[in-house]
Amino acid sequence: MSAMAGRPDSGLVLLNIARWLRRQTWLRIFYRHLPQSLRDRVLARFSARAIERARFPRTPAWSRPVASASREAPDAKPVSGCVGANLLGYLRGQFGLAESARMYARAMISAGMPVSLLDIDLNLRHGWDDRSLDPWLSDDLPHPISILFVNPDMLEPALEHIGRARLQGRYLIACWFWELENVPEDWLPAIGQVDEILVASKFVEDAFRRATGKPILRVPIPLSDTTDSGLQRADFGLEEDCFVFLCTFDFNSWIARKNPEAAIAAFRLAFDAQADDVRLLIKTINGFRHQDAFHQLLAAAAGDPRIVIRDDIIDGAHVRALQRCCDAYVSLHRAEGFGLGLAEMMLAGKPVIATGWSGNLEFMGDDNSCLVGHTMVKVADGEYLAGTDLWWAEADTAEAAAWMRRLVRDRELAARIGQAASASIRDALSPQRAAKTIGDRLASIEALLPTLDFVHSLPRAD
Repeated sequence: MSAMAGRPDSGLVLLNIARWLRRQTWLRIFYRHLPQSLRDRVLARFSARAIERARFPRTPAWSRPVASASREAPDAKPVSGCVGANLLGYLRGQFGLAESARMYARAMISAGMPVSLLDIDLNLRHGWDDRSLDPWLSDDLPHPISILFVNPDMLEPALEHIGRARLQGRYLIACWFWELENVPEDWLPAIGQVDEILVASKFVEDAFRRATGKPILRVPIPLSDTTDSGLQRADFGLEEDCFVFLCTFDFNSWIARKNPEAAIAAFRLAFDAQADDVRLLIKTINGFRHQDAFHQLLAAAAGDPRIVIRDDIIDGAHVRALQRCCDAYVSLHRAEGFGLGLAEMMLAGKPVIATGWSGNLEFMGDDNSCLVGHTMVKVADGEYLAGTDLWWAEADTAEAAAWMRRLVRDRELAARIGQAASASIRDALSPQRAAKTIGDRLASIEALLPTLDFVHSLPRAD
């Protein structure tokens, strides 16, 4: 099997050196002043061997030309009379919030809504090579309404980057994501800096409604069919005759929240060691930035060659090819604000096994997916963002294992669930529906602009 099963290697020696260095206060101070690109190279050096082994094997097919952007740029001309907006966000980022911003932008552009896109680069610890919307990027903010795709914890530096003076007298909508039932207290001042909040799920809407009486617009992330790179199973190191479960996450998004260890536990519970016709592929990014967690994941999968760990930032066209090549998706997350990866796999017609709690219930139900029961548990110190008395879901791994066995044994059932999933996603997460909802709200705001007091007409709230 030409895949990497998770197991410790001699790179642990360098990892231990890195841990010692991180305990040295004077070095940490020096390190924080280094440019992010240099810090990334230092981190990569300490996990170089493990990182190299965790990359997908590059067959000749990987060198075939693909679209330089992760998704095709929309092709539509603005429709006369539509209300427009400035869209501000991490439009070149290769992570969830950035991709969500691009999806909303594509839906609006394809619907003929006039938009102006401004890229924000705050030197975050992510990849920054998505160029799909470059033709639409501008430094202008011509519209009186702006939608900002930056979460509250980064709102202040984002406003400084944009320029507060440029937002004076303009209506500001912030698109925010959160994964627990109550938003953090230190996010509350950010609410005072915006006029309205855009959310992707009722779960997130409910969390913010507990914290504010400001307008909240719920628009699920719009998904549409897009082409993939054409890579096949062999190009990803996957056998043709195996049933492959896919699990994906970003180490920057807190491994305890994504909970891949539960997927590993469920897989091992579902299939004894003699079952060699099944695989669990755990596809991650940014493992080198979280070396302890990365090596712990490798250790959790150690000894089972059927469990494959891949930590690799690849073009979005390749990601979609990988989704096509896998048979099912598993996400035993403890909390999701939306669950973009789950929705994408459902759109692709794949059955999805997932925890039946949090934002993914915006588009998942017993009629289109394999929801797993859970118990609510307290978030332990250090597992997620600061806060007290926080709770999230612990998925039932035995129930998840039962679903895994059913899908492998009954391929017709798997196909029926996948077909139902695709049909429901096309309806619930339709780009046309999203664009209409946003367009209607923008028109309502524009009609009220002469009567509104904007947050950014006021002095900065210190």
